[in-house]
Amino acid sequence: MKRRRNKLHSGKNKRSSWSKEIVIVIIGSGLTALSAGYKLEGRKDFVIFEKEKRVGGLATSITKDNFIFDYSGHLLHLRWNETKKFVFDLLKENLLKLNRNAKIYLDGNYVNYPFQINLYNLPLNIKSECVRDFLKAQLNKRKDSKNFRCWALNTFGKSICKYFMFPYNEKLFSHPLDKMSTAWLGNFVPRPDINTVLKGAYQKNIENIGYNPVFYYPKYGGIKSLTDKIASKIKKIETDSEIVFTDFKKRTLTLKDGTKIKFKELINTAPLKKFILNSNAPDSVIDAAKKLRHNRIYIINMGIKKTYFKEHWIYFPQKRFSFYRVGFYTNFSKNLAPYENDSIYIEISTEEDGFINIEKATSKIIKNLKELKIIKNDDDIKTILQTQAEFGYVIYDLEREKSLKIIFDYLKKQNVISTGRYGGWKYSFMEENIKDGFEAADILFKKDL
Repeated sequence: MKRRRNKLHSGKNKRSSWSKEIVIVIIGSGLTALSAGYKLEGRKDFVIFEKEKRVGGLATSITKDNFIFDYSGHLLHLRWNETKKFVFDLLKENLLKLNRNAKIYLDGNYVNYPFQINLYNLPLNIKSECVRDFLKAQLNKRKDSKNFRCWALNTFGKSICKYFMFPYNEKLFSHPLDKMSTAWLGNFVPRPDINTVLKGAYQKNIENIGYNPVFYYPKYGGIKSLTDKIASKIKKIETDSEIVFTDFKKRTLTLKDGTKIKFKELINTAPLKKFILNSNAPDSVIDAAKKLRHNRIYIINMGIKKTYFKEHWIYFPQKRFSFYRVGFYTNFSKNLAPYENDSIYIEISTEEDGFINIEKATSKIIKNLKELKIIKNDDDIKTILQTQAEFGYVIYDLEREKSLKIIFDYLKKQNVISTGRYGGWKYSFMEENIKDGFEAADILFKKDL
């Protein structure tokens, strides 16, 4: 078995090495898996198996024509001491601290994010509607928030919902809002008080609130520089090694080429739905996994001539735009594009089985970018890279919690950990994914392996 200099192994032509039981197997090589591996390295025997030919999962970067693109925005919101120290120690000087500059585009107006506390730049009639209906909602104090749609109406009033909350989140999730719970909200949707909304409507400078007012990003190399740095500290990573079946009874995994691997402990970070469906879990667990929902994200990356936009990203709630967000990679770091150029990303979501004609969608997006003056003409586009995330956002539908209880109760009995954004089937951010990996490793440290 030939080892590459960066310690990543190709999964081909070396299967005889798996004749013995592996103490710990980690499925996937995204941030959660790599963080677990980092903590286990030198202390426990383990192997990471990754289906792609490179590590990182969606936390990776692709270079095309000297432009660097991530899989849309991957930013580090650091608030916990252990994870913050971990990232700082790894990236050292290769880390930039940024104050969020995000806006919402609405009928030619750019409104600061979050929308609900930055109504100042709206036309007077729309601003008045939003303030009036917000005050009504606050005074009514209704508690019947049985789904996200009801919660938003009761919290913000019908006008803030009409102009932003409903159209944006419908585009983001590609799922009916009255079929979604409120379990995902956390800090992702800021809930201001009356004074803050009034201040934001009639004074310009409202301070940033929300879960991401300050974030970090690598100075060089894109987000891949973080996952590559973690991977460089781990000895046993098998790339191009897709696990296609899990036998919980025999505690074996089957690779795509038919090779079987026996394990003692298992950490799964791959999408939970796919992990369970490709296993011999009981019918009740399989049925629960079938009910899990997610969307699909199409990401159109472009290298373009330098633009005057300084925002990190802009939200587009209106239906006339197919995309829900445009982000500017080079406003995270100018080193992601050649001099006098920018790299950007545009995101479109569909249902999990949805399909869009990517070429037609790209052609329409180019027209929109001209209208928005992000580009002037076709010649401003230097390169295009179209990618997609099969598993984009987990959908917090009304069946999710019940289904997850069935699945995780079963996995607990099997002594299997499934964690991270997709392994834990949740809406989370990168630092939380690192923390998930650390916590999975801590569980295994307590066992006599």
